[in-house]
Amino acid sequence: MVDLTPQAFELLRRQHGHVSVRQLSDNGVGRNARRRLVEEGAMVAVHRSVLRISSAPRTFESRCVAICLAHPSVYITGPSGGRLARLRRMPAFEPIHIGVPHGIHLQDDNIVLRQSRNIAPFDVVRLGSGILVATSARLAFDLARDLSAQDHASVVEQLLERKLCTMGALGATARRLCHPSRPGSERFALTLIGRGDRPASESHPELLLADALRANGVPVQPQYRDLDLRDGSSVRLDLAVPDARWGIEIDVHPDHLLLDGTTKDKRRDRKCHRIGWQIERVTEIDFLDIDGLVDELVDLYLARCSAAA
Repeated sequence: MVDLTPQAFELLRRQHGHVSVRQLSDNGVGRNARRRLVEEGAMVAVHRSVLRISSAPRTFESRCVAICLAHPSVYITGPSGGRLARLRRMPAFEPIHIGVPHGIHLQDDNIVLRQSRNIAPFDVVRLGSGILVATSARLAFDLARDLSAQDHASVVEQLLERKLCTMGALGATARRLCHPSRPGSERFALTLIGRGDRPASESHPELLLADALRANGVPVQPQYRDLDLRDGSSVRLDLAVPDARWGIEIDVHPDHLLLDGTTKDKRRDRKCHRIGWQIERVTEIDFLDIDGLVDELVDLYLARCSAAA
């Protein structure tokens, strides 16, 4: 390892054990040194111009780094980009999905090419690891061809809730990229039109239940934040119909199952009752029978409206 300079070691650390030949040369590791490192087994060639230090594990992230170093014109997108962004509802996959300008062809069984005539510089961002990945708005568009309508809507909600992009950015992406011949265009447009400008849902179960209730005539709002309690504090409800003073809390986080969590939940419910709000709680087990859950909540909502009238 004496042939590796401190600058080269830093690159290897940051780039998941991978480095390009040019990067090594620019950081003081010449041709003879590189040859010795490979002959001694200290480094392994993974692409024509990319080396991996032998002690580095071969991970999903390291594979992405290697592809981006070998092909500087590509970017990681689709389910692979979603996995890098830690997005939910990503399908299982093995090959890495990459976006490339139209006309570029790469022969590699470990990648899925997605050619496009419209890739702007602001569609791609370089991570600290050297991975080139789709920006959040572009990734949301690219994922529309891979996901079901419900899963795509859930991913868009997650991107908005995490403030990784805005509805304005998504709208601008739709105007620029949506085209009858471009895969995913219709789904992307329908997702944006369907959600409107309401607050972002915090979880997939929340979105699933909200859509089902709205389909049954219950006008729930997600993430209702304007509930002020008598003790001066304020609370946020996962779903609510403010006119009926009726809310739903979705307890899918494990903390809600613990004694401390359930005690806090019930204490908060009592505070809501004191100002005239009725709170319904649903758990992950309830979602095993989503149709029955929705029917039950619709009945409770109608009963609440009747009582209020």
